[in-house]
Amino acid sequence: MQIIKPCLFLLILATAALFMPHAKATCITPDMPKMINVAAISVPTTLAVGDTIPGSEQTVHVAGHCDQSVDNGLEIVSCYYGTGAEIPGLKGVYDSGVTGIGVALMNDKGQRISGAGGVQCDSRGTPIGYVSDDGQQTFNFDVTLQLVKTSTEVASGTLIQAQTRFGIGVFAHEGIGSPNDIAYAGNVNLQTVTCSVLPRNLTVALGDFPVSDFVSVGMLSTPAEEFNVTVNCNSTVQPEVKISSANGYETAFEGVIKLTQQSGMATGVGVRMLFDGEIATFDNYVNTEAKAQANQTLAIPFQVRYEQISDMVTPGPANTVATITLAYK
Repeated sequence: MQIIKPCLFLLILATAALFMPHAKATCITPDMPKMINVAAISVPTTLAVGDTIPGSEQTVHVAGHCDQSVDNGLEIVSCYYGTGAEIPGLKGVYDSGVTGIGVALMNDKGQRISGAGGVQCDSRGTPIGYVSDDGQQTFNFDVTLQLVKTSTEVASGTLIQAQTRFGIGVFAHEGIGSPNDIAYAGNVNLQTVTCSVLPRNLTVALGDFPVSDFVSVGMLSTPAEEFNVTVNCNSTVQPEVKISSANGYETAFEGVIKLTQQSGMATGVGVRMLFDGEIATFDNYVNTEAKAQANQTLAIPFQVRYEQISDMVTPGPANTVATITLAYK
């Protein structure tokens, strides 16, 4: 019996309090304030207006509780503390003061927070989350701070840290945390770069394997399949790679992506991925081993193979999908 026609699909893609305090009420979390370390970003000239600038998008998890029942079930919102207004035509993107660069905060539904401009904003149309209505007044959500390309003309320069600040709190009540800020940790240096990345899309066939090859947890299929992603830029940059998958990950096994759910699929295996000779980490940017020197092609190596993740393996299609995002600094 065989695990038939497995494939890995890779898509290469070019990141005064605002809230009215309520008497004696506090919302507590160890996750705020949050300062995110992004010191320098190169903006690809080929990036479309409105797209997130790769490398700038950083996700923060916030969890905690409020101590007053008056907060029960209320919206958790965000307000932009910088001086810029929301940019017309780019919902949820705020003028950063640097030509061609906007700043945005995204909720865990993939929505950029709109209506967040001003000291007393109302962004309930795109809430970050809610205080629970079970009497415990807990909250638990993710938000992503990101920079956005807002024009075909992008100025090199420095984005002032104060222009990246968002506040988070219970609408019309109190802030969450003290201070209640999410921002980059310091000023962000920006420059433009033109890079060519190949391939843009890639299918890797791992081959057919009999179930009998998998005899114990941790067993790897042989041979491994290897491929390179190449990048060539007009100036010297440090590439960063982020690997992610909508399938999710086998958390008990480092670097292993879950199989795509489909009828009759194989079970008991996942797909292990290496990047630059190291077991992949997911959803975070990691520097490539070497810089991309100006006008020279850098080959970034990847490797994939099956890994047995349970005592029993059953036959069937064993496919997965991953996205590799390249950023430059």
